[in-house]
Amino acid sequence: MKTSRILIATLTAGTICGIAGLANLTASTPHHVMVNAPVTVAVADTNTQGNQQYPNAPAITAKAAFLLESNSGKVLFTQNADAHLPIASMTKIATLGVIYQALADGKIKMDDKVMVSERASSMGGSQAFLDAGSEYSVHDLIQSIVVASANDSCVALAEHLAGSVESFVEQMNTFARNLGCKNTNFVNCTGLPTPGAYSSARDIATMYQAIMQSPHYGDFNQVWMYDLTHPSGRVTGLTNTNKLIRRYQGCLGGKTGFTNEAGHCITVAAKRGDMQPIAVIIGAANSQTRFKESSALLDYACQNFENKLLVDSKIPIKTVTVKNAVTETIDLYPAHNYYHLTPKTGNANLAIATEIPDTITAPLNTETDLGEIMVTDNGKVIAKIPVRAGDNIPRANYWQTVQKIIHKSVL
Repeated sequence: MKTSRILIATLTAGTICGIAGLANLTASTPHHVMVNAPVTVAVADTNTQGNQQYPNAPAITAKAAFLLESNSGKVLFTQNADAHLPIASMTKIATLGVIYQALADGKIKMDDKVMVSERASSMGGSQAFLDAGSEYSVHDLIQSIVVASANDSCVALAEHLAGSVESFVEQMNTFARNLGCKNTNFVNCTGLPTPGAYSSARDIATMYQAIMQSPHYGDFNQVWMYDLTHPSGRVTGLTNTNKLIRRYQGCLGGKTGFTNEAGHCITVAAKRGDMQPIAVIIGAANSQTRFKESSALLDYACQNFENKLLVDSKIPIKTVTVKNAVTETIDLYPAHNYYHLTPKTGNANLAIATEIPDTITAPLNTETDLGEIMVTDNGKVIAKIPVRAGDNIPRANYWQTVQKIIHKSVL
């Protein structure tokens, strides 16, 4: 199998570019060009409990804080990021994570009906005031969780999905562990004060980044107020607990929380251009402070950093020959986007290299790695992105192979 290795320039300062056009280069004509581009920001030390030093960063008075740029996965600010702390209703980020996964797996549908138990309807704190013994749609229950942080809706869906709240909480902890969260333990699905329940600012940002990938994430996040009509005809007006959806430009939604033990908390995401930061505040002194300090973190990300989309998964990287298949050629694509997050000042040398075979053999599927793209900074590899087939290609059967040979002989 012959493999071509190509090294090309990727961007100039201030210019977003993918790697379209790379497929037009051939192995017989290698390219090697270096250009100036902004330097990569250093990732915060994931083993540090205390505070980091960040130029121009805002002062945070809350017990813990974390700032993650979700497109690139880069950490921009930490403060006591791994401390075990109560997080109040931000617990519902994991609750939604399990619910969204159930939707993705087809275990539930939005129009399914859920019977509300006495236990669910009797939950205190934030609630949608559900009627025990009545049926509500999955759609309505999720909306009340996202908008109004409804504890009763959380319990109703937990019982519907897992048979009991306790079994559902096990799924929440599995959800967190599968994301690599090491400083989290859920005891309930609501965030109401319970001994042994805790999480960390870093883990919460990680879980929020995960639920943002759900196709249902954006269904209700921008809803400020709405009326929930109960099966009995009674109407309850519900208001979003996240005031930043109206106050902060580009806010994508978030989750607030408050108990006496946790203080005032918020996780909030925003989008400006290719920047998509997630800010977490735990234990602010009051509600105004959590909104002010989370907004300051989002501002810090958008004002001091920028993203460059270096590798675009929608643009084919190369067209290769396919053996033992009906099709003659197939386009190969990057397995995922790669964003290079940089400060708005500074320069470095970035380049992209590829190692991709010229010929591949069927059968192929879209999950098989067939090569890789390497992003380098001053010659050091800082990222590797797999290259995969754009379509599943089965192996040609005997008669298809014969027909292909005959067709070629006629031509």
